[in-house]
Amino acid sequence: MRREKTGMLILAVSAVLAGCGQGKAPDVSSLSIDKEGKISHQIVGQFEQSYYEKDGLTSLAQERVAEYCADNGEGSVVLGEVEEQDGKVLLHFDYASGEDYSAFNNRTLFVGSLEEAEGQGYNLGYVAFISPKGEPMEISDMDAPEKKQIMIIGMKPTEEMLVNTWGKVLYVNQSAHSDLDVSFAGKGGVNISYPAAETEETKGALSYIIFE
Repeated sequence: MRREKTGMLILAVSAVLAGCGQGKAPDVSSLSIDKEGKISHQIVGQFEQSYYEKDGLTSLAQERVAEYCADNGEGSVVLGEVEEQDGKVLLHFDYASGEDYSAFNNRTLFVGSLEEAEGQGYNLGYVAFISPKGEPMEISDMDAPEKKQIMIIGMKPTEEMLVNTWGKVLYVNQSAHSDLDVSFAGKGGVNISYPAAETEETKGALSYIIFE
């Protein structure tokens, strides 16, 4: 039942196209993580159905957050301001950890060392990485792997997201070897989109970001 409510919450807003201007509401959702492991998530979308109003959407989000925190501890998820701006709706969430983000949204999010990722069952040796200069790279050839962090995030069809790390992004998974469009966005950011049409057969896809 609670997963159904999360689905209702996410489906209540739909992703919009990229390209924001200064002083305007952002056009894509974003996910940011700090050194302490706290996650900030801003969903940017538009009302998918006419019967979804701001107050109703806020109530739905508040109910889902309260249920989750009752099971996982106060402050595990915090709902920030729900805004309407430039014809869009913005929902702000803060998560105490990546695990809380994953559980609340029913999707993958891992942040940790390369060794920890391998220990969790992620076979990074099969991922084709690329640097900001367009140079291909494999995990086995990376210098000082013990100093690097990796974020692995699950994307769903039609989604687009700006991911912000606390460090410098060194490598991302190559778009040519996945169903995702992945590009660097400044020193610590990555744009990810999953343009696949949403069907019953379409599955989610993982994106990999290595930073330090």
